[in-house]
Amino acid sequence: MKSTTDFDEITVFGARGHSLMILRGLEEYWRGRVRVRALIDDIENGFVHPGLGVPVISSAARLRDHAALPVLLTVSNPGLRRRVAGGLREEGATLATACCPDLPHVDPDVQFGPGSITMPWTRIGPAVRIGACAMILSSSIGHDVEIGDFSTLAIESALAGHVRIGESVNIAPRGAVMNGSRRRVMEIGDGAEIGGGAIVIGKVAAGARMIGNPAMPIRDWVRLRGLLRGETGSEAL
Repeated sequence: MKSTTDFDEITVFGARGHSLMILRGLEEYWRGRVRVRALIDDIENGFVHPGLGVPVISSAARLRDHAALPVLLTVSNPGLRRRVAGGLREEGATLATACCPDLPHVDPDVQFGPGSITMPWTRIGPAVRIGACAMILSSSIGHDVEIGDFSTLAIESALAGHVRIGESVNIAPRGAVMNGSRRRVMEIGDGAEIGGGAIVIGKVAAGARMIGNPAMPIRDWVRLRGLLRGETGSEAL
């Protein structure tokens, strides 16, 4: 996967609210240095974006008119982001890696994966590796942390130290993962989903969907809620 951190012009895959939020946040760091030439949207295109004043185009138009420009991949869903990245790779595109390594609250040894996005407000400790096309909107990432390819850490989420996040994991706003240690790394399996406000203090299996404080699988929360209501058996599910 070709990528670069050195760019002053880009195209952006994504033209809706989430993509605009990403761009507004990155502008806090770019401060006019990076020019967006076009937004890419394969569902609705062929018009000038009313907020940014740049054309919204299809993937075919990008390949025809802007093939040489790096592409910033702002798709929020990890699975869809992986598929889009695969298509861009087949087209020979270069992905823009958006990071802020020179900010004082970012450890100088952080490894930013190709095509990843890390917002300027995220505090990052030492010994952190961010995977390819990961999207980091979180408030803070502790020390000794690995974040897998295509994972998403939403705004105001947080990771404490000694955490390993698998691939295509989605951590919703205000979700937090903690309780890891040097001898017992806290692991979140591939494809897991951590709900908004969930506090994870134990290992999470691949594909699990967790909610609550302390976080537990959704089915367990439904059963617990039923027991609190005095329901039993199938009534509690």
